[in-house]
Amino acid sequence: MPTEILSAAVNTDPDTGSYIELATRAARTCLARAGVGVDEVGMLVNAGIFRDNNLCEPAVAALIQKRLGLGLDYRPGRVPAFSFDVMHGAAGLLHAISVAESFLFGPDVEYALLIAGDAHPSARRDVTDTLYTPSGAAILLGKSSAVGGFGQLHTVEPTGQVELSAWLDLGEAGSNGRSTGHAVVRADPLPAATEAVRACIAAEALTEAHFADGRAVLLAPAPDPDFPARLATALDLPRACVAGIDPRLGNPYSAAPIHAYLAARDSGRLATAQTTLLLAAYDNSAACLAHRHSPATGG
Repeated sequence: MPTEILSAAVNTDPDTGSYIELATRAARTCLARAGVGVDEVGMLVNAGIFRDNNLCEPAVAALIQKRLGLGLDYRPGRVPAFSFDVMHGAAGLLHAISVAESFLFGPDVEYALLIAGDAHPSARRDVTDTLYTPSGAAILLGKSSAVGGFGQLHTVEPTGQVELSAWLDLGEAGSNGRSTGHAVVRADPLPAATEAVRACIAAEALTEAHFADGRAVLLAPAPDPDFPARLATALDLPRACVAGIDPRLGNPYSAAPIHAYLAARDSGRLATAQTTLLLAAYDNSAACLAHRHSPATGG
């Protein structure tokens, strides 16, 4: 049965700098909006990258699962649940969607809760040496015969040696290493994004007419506020069909696709859309995934 986006939520509360807390709050809101209880969710996937104290183990997904009280007890009437992390930079959420959908095709998982977002390792909101906006975001997927589900994930990855984009300098950090880190933006993501979107458009048999009349919408979040306009030009698409995020938000990084989805929904751009293209792009990497709102996208 095809997969549907049931609800989504973001959280940027200023009273905490903890990614785990921000993501937990977003997840609770997401479930409440869908009217789905934690006892009904069979899977939780975390795609966030920058987390509290540079945690490596246990999986952040397990920590969020514990805070939510999701599937912790195995008893009659409660759905068994499991959780894990999928780390793939800014594109992690789209990879997580593809993974989750493969489980939703089976009989055991009815709802999958996906989490993304980032925060400074120090969990402090007054730190200024960061390239990403502290936030938590969640999106709930479920089964539905009324939608067309997701299409194939199209990715573009760099070839050859890959330069570091985030690192921890142990010599510099000293005993405070768990609360420090460095990140850098190197290359314009436009070429990789253009290639990934073109592949997705071709696979979905979309034309310029689909975008011009609102049947198709492209969600294109990126740190550069001019990115949606530049991407529309590169793809020869109407500017109005390419939605980004509020430039004042900064760079929500791994949570960016959910921020863009909510912004497009709230602006009414998804009201007539039969196909929404979700894009994540960073440096020389990009991923694009189509979500079909109806069983057929139309001609």
